[in-house]
Parts: sequence; C-alpha cells; structure tokens
Amino acid sequence: MTSPADYGFFPVPRNIEELLKGRGYLHKPTPVDVATTVTLPTVPIVQAVREFAKSKLPPETFNHSNRVFYYGAVIIAQQFPEHANNSTILETYALACLLHDIATADEFLYATRMSFDFYGAFLAREFLLNRSAPQDEADAVAEAILRHQDVEVNGTITFIGLIIQLTTSLDNAGSFLTLISPETIDSVVKLYPRLDWTSCFSKFVATEISVKPWCHSTAVTDFVKVVKENKYFIDRYESN
Repeated sequence: MTSPADYGFFPVPRNIEELLKGRGYLHKPTPVDVATTVTLPTVPIVQAVREFAKSKLPPETFNHSNRVFYYGAVIIAQQFPEHANNSTILETYALACLLHDIATADEFLYATRMSFDFYGAFLAREFLLNRSAPQDEADAVAEAILRHQDVEVNGTITFIGLIIQLTTSLDNAGSFLTLISPETIDSVVKLYPRLDWTSCFSKFVATEISVKPWCHSTAVTDFVKVVKENKYFIDRYESN
C-alpha cells in the first residue's frame, strides 16, 4: 500500500547548499547512457500524459520536458539512491516533468491571467484526477509544478519539487552541473535534442512577462538574461 511519501511528500531542504552539505554532489556522478539504462515509466497514466503533452507543446518544449525527466532519473539514482527503487516516486516525477511547462502553450497562456506555473499546476491536477490518478499523486505533481520556479531558499520542499527545480535549472540555465556527468548530459541531449530551446524558452519568458507583468517569472532576477547566457548548453549543443 502506498503512502504520501511514495509520491515524494516528505520534506527536504530547499537550500541546495544545505542539502549537498556544502559540496557539489553527495556522490560523485558517473557516466550513464540513458538510452539503454533509463526508461520512462510505461504505466498507462504516464503514457496518457506523454501523449497529451506531445499534442499541446512545441517540439522544443516537449524535448525539454523529457530531458528533465532523464536528468532527474539519473540524479535520483546516483545522489539519492535510497529512493532509486521506488517506482511510484519515479512515476510521479515523470508526470511532473511532462506537465511542468504545459501552460506555456499558447492555448493555455492566453486562457488566464494566472502565471503559467500556477495555472499549469491546476491543469495537471485536473487532468490526472480525471484519469483516476490517486489524489496524492495528482497533488504531488501540482505541488512540484507550482514550486518549480520558486527562488526562495528558506524552508523545505517536497522531494519531487526539489528534483524538478534542480533539473529545470540545469537545462534552462546550466546550473547544478556538478550533479551529473558530462557524458550523461550528452546521452540525454542525443535522445532529446535541444533544437532551439534557449531561444524558445527565453522568448516565452519575455512574452509572459510582457503579457502578465505580475507573473511569477518576474521573481527570477533577469530571467531572460539568465536563460540566454546558458553557455554550457549553447556552446555544446545549440551553436551553429
């Protein structure tokens, strides 16, 4: 029988330095070929969400959503091995990854005055509950999406929320590169290419801030600039 903790409902420090005990990682990351070692959960709810996300998001955003899943699966396995064999945590994390940017689609961006991450959390929760997902799972996904752009470093966060913060920051800004090996990053990008992700996402952030100048994206200082200066990924995977 599952418990709330199986869906990532247990507190971890929001402060990454505290979490990592002042180091770059808890365990030295080792290279992984994700194409042969990591699999998106095949349960029906994950497959339904994947098809929904693919139908609503442009290829750049869909690929980003998949990359953060693969980065996170490896980080969980290597940095937090005590949770690596919990299939429910991985399933819940996969759902959060696939849905975390769902409200960046034009269809949803202009449907509300709410910030995209807030509205996306409500969309995700409703989608999951309508497909008979357990409420704890739907709530865990919504909580993670709500907080995936949370820049506050005090307090605690759910485990799923922490991992998606780490991996979206990794892919969008080149942060937390010490948590995963360069070879693993290569294998993830080979599986789900970046295409023109830096340009795509920076344009979205600029658009949201223009259309909704009160939005949560304004909490990230110089957000557009931070995304555009993601040199690690731009130089290796997006430069012509």
